[in-house]
Amino acid sequence: MKQRKRGLKASAAMSILLAAVLAGCGGGGTNAQVQSPTGGSGNSGSTGGSGETGGSTSDTTPSAVAQAIKNATPVDPAIVAADNAFGLSLFDTLLPGASGGNISISPLSVAMALQILYNGAAGTTQQAMSQTLDLGTLSLQTVNNDNAALQASLTNPDPAVQLVVANSLWLDQNNNPVLPSFTQADQTYYGATVGDLAGAPANVNAWVNSETQGLIPQLLPPAGVYETAIIANVLYFKGQWTTAFDPSNTSATTFTLSDGSQTTAQLMQLTASFPYTSGSLYGSNYQAVRLPYGAGRFSMLIILPDASSDIAGFAADLTASDLNNVAAQLEPVMLAVGLPRFNASYGSSLVPALQTMGMGVAFTSAADFSALAPGFSVGVVEHKTVVEVNETGTVAAGATGIGMPTVVGPLPTTMVMNHPFFYAIEDDTTGELLFIGLLMNPISN
Repeated sequence: MKQRKRGLKASAAMSILLAAVLAGCGGGGTNAQVQSPTGGSGNSGSTGGSGETGGSTSDTTPSAVAQAIKNATPVDPAIVAADNAFGLSLFDTLLPGASGGNISISPLSVAMALQILYNGAAGTTQQAMSQTLDLGTLSLQTVNNDNAALQASLTNPDPAVQLVVANSLWLDQNNNPVLPSFTQADQTYYGATVGDLAGAPANVNAWVNSETQGLIPQLLPPAGVYETAIIANVLYFKGQWTTAFDPSNTSATTFTLSDGSQTTAQLMQLTASFPYTSGSLYGSNYQAVRLPYGAGRFSMLIILPDASSDIAGFAADLTASDLNNVAAQLEPVMLAVGLPRFNASYGSSLVPALQTMGMGVAFTSAADFSALAPGFSVGVVEHKTVVEVNETGTVAAGATGIGMPTVVGPLPTTMVMNHPFFYAIEDDTTGELLFIGLLMNPISN
């Protein structure tokens, strides 16, 4: 594996499955919510899939998140840096296995899911997870406090954006080996709803399906056997473009693939003022634009290298510092944007990538999750994502399972995404990366 240079900075008697889901939907929506430990929804960092806001945060949110809201606790840049660094490193590690196809992951979803699991790790397993998750000197308590503040920050972020963070913990109600301290931490900081493992995976899949509003109907394979616990995390994003594309301006165009062959894409077109820059990075000239959602706190950053560039190599080299530098250079210009309407999906086992990144001990009999349950190691890690972009907005869903208008003015600059490009959906207030992806083919799933 290439050197990790994020600049914001490797036989068990029991098994557990940790499931993290990220989902998003184009169109208008309600505000961020936080799910209560009893399964109700309120208006703070996680919720059910109903899309409704309301309720007192003190009644419905995880207690640590409610306290962070009350105190207006600022988000620690260190947890954002860790999440982004881990996500980009994971993305880099997965790229070779994508075989030139579309790839997309959720740094925040995968990182938060693993950080919940981190509460159960001890000894060298905890050290390996800390290294892989780029936590640096952050203590476990700090990680939990930082995640509470982050969820609080994502509460009601924008009247035109719905953002949901939800967690659940599924236990054997008759013979539960999971330590009460682990369950308490999951509820206090992450608002986990507790469910019955006996109904898994059907009841877990039903919960995920509901929380993602049907975007991910099945996360866990129906034949799976889960002996200790399942931890599930959902992050749901639903937002409108600040300036929508007029569907009447969408037309067929040629999209050149990375191998030089061509396909036909439906190109959405819009001329308006957008933050834009161009430059050179890793030997490739590029254009970059930020397309905002709602009131502008969230956006999609698109980086389009020259058609002759090695897009996979370009994406693999991108660091969090690079993204920050590109963002810092963006200036409003009148821009004629051409963006393909696309539907892309991706799925892969994350075990080889996480082993490469230094977390291999978690998958062996030497694993130490004694703060969660005795004799436990991780057996399966799966990740699935779907990203859809249309004239209204963006739909994106990801799941991780770990188991044992007309403008008059100067002539516009033109940026037409008619060949592969990198994109990131991000929170521009905290800098947290919600999704990152590489669009290789707009009509391929």
